Amino acid sequence: MAKKAPIIHTTLQQTKLILLAKAAEQSQDKSLGWTAADSEAAGLKAAHALGEGAAPEKMLAERAKCVLSILAERGVSTSVNTTARLPQIFSPVLILIAFVLGVLTDRIGSPEHIVNLLSPPFWSVLLWNLGVYVVLFLCAVGLIGSPRRFGLPFRNLLASLVEKTTFSTLKKGFKSEFLLAWARQVAPLVHSHVARTLHWAAVFFALGLIVSLLVRGFGTSYWAGWESTWLAEKPEAVKAFLDATYGAIPTWGALPGIPDVAQIAQLRSDRLAYLTEPVSASPWLIRMMIMIAAVVIIPRLLLIALNTWRMKRFTERTPLDISDAYYGNVLAQCAQDAALGHLTVIASAPERSCRAATLSGVRRLWGLDDESDVALLDFDDEEAPLPSVPPSERRGVRLLWLDGTDTPETSVHGTVLDRLNSHDQGNGVLAVFLDMSVFAERYKQLPERIKERSELWKAFIELHRVPLFVAADPDSVLSAVKCLRAWASSQSAVMHTDVAPEASPSVPNS
Repeated sequence: MAKKAPIIHTTLQQTKLILLAKAAEQSQDKSLGWTAADSEAAGLKAAHALGEGAAPEKMLAERAKCVLSILAERGVSTSVNTTARLPQIFSPVLILIAFVLGVLTDRIGSPEHIVNLLSPPFWSVLLWNLGVYVVLFLCAVGLIGSPRRFGLPFRNLLASLVEKTTFSTLKKGFKSEFLLAWARQVAPLVHSHVARTLHWAAVFFALGLIVSLLVRGFGTSYWAGWESTWLAEKPEAVKAFLDATYGAIPTWGALPGIPDVAQIAQLRSDRLAYLTEPVSASPWLIRMMIMIAAVVIIPRLLLIALNTWRMKRFTERTPLDISDAYYGNVLAQCAQDAALGHLTVIASAPERSCRAATLSGVRRLWGLDDESDVALLDFDDEEAPLPSVPPSERRGVRLLWLDGTDTPETSVHGTVLDRLNSHDQGNGVLAVFLDMSVFAERYKQLPERIKERSELWKAFIELHRVPLFVAADPDSVLSAVKCLRAWASSQSAVMHTDVAPEASPSVPNS
């Protein structure tokens, strides 16, 4: 059995923001200047705004707002008009045409001064609507077509026309990609809109027919009669038909019963002129209007109400397929970001040339400004108080920053690591961040020397059973912090389950 795609439900406006942000992030449009760091920043901001446990739909919507906010700050226009203009013009025009056709149908189907009880246009209208209801029912139960897209050719044709002319793909860049995704997303809404318009057209067609019948009763005298080539000599068949149709309407004061066979025979159109007292068309017109209301107007109004409810429900709870890898990566990142505690970077007291730039990048990639700080520690003073991590619901991280230009010394770096390791772990898990950027730049012509220094530090840190994260150059800070955050969020998860943390994992160098 095929696995169903994961679906979330948001408002239509939130879905629009999510799809717009997705198009911007995945677009190849270089004018946006979008980078992986921007994606990280947007995810961090959303995760910290909502916290852990936020539903996927809320997280995706909040992150989309952050993405579009970043683009707006750069002067990038992120507004896209998705209003369906064509239906606003198409709907009233189609309804007006239907009303006019309804007025003309009765005029064409009945001879002058005679209301034809067997009028083919009149009965065709009723049969057509009954046939439509049968098809809609078969589609709804899944016997034909689809419950979401009923298999009515004219309706599908109009829906396709509206989709293609409403959401133009003439725009360039990420907006063009967004409109393609948007057209697919709102196809059910467009289909419901077209269906509702056609139901309104049917209602106004019926109203036009009723208006035409009503006009016949004012200012002009009309007779009731019938004409038929095949039934001209079979009044009993006509009687049976009238009993089964008009006769289904209960008889009351203004509606006498159906005439007998002899009277029906005299109602044939070519005999009406010889009747001493022509039969008034009034009762028959009333029956016709009741039948139109019962077969066309009332069912169509119910279908209009159903489609209106569907459209409102779709707008309030728009289904969005998040099986795309993009959504999985975004939600995983946000879940990780939400689990991160406070970051305290511990650095040696003397200023280092590379430290400010690296730590600025680390803190920016970690989260908001108040989610991290830098504490200086005199590595040569064994009595210097160790910095503590502020109390938080999530376990904090103490990150020891080391300069790769230094040679690891047991009496200095080893002592600091031992002190931090022996410090109360409730103050935050411990990790080491080795900055090799200055050393790598200095010895870029000697890669063996760089590798040798990296291996030396790695072996030294492993002796103290502390995770190590390495930034080989300024460009690798992002990947190093991503690994750091992944490890830190897993430590937070361990804390929340009240399970004692295991020995520090072996973290690959970045």
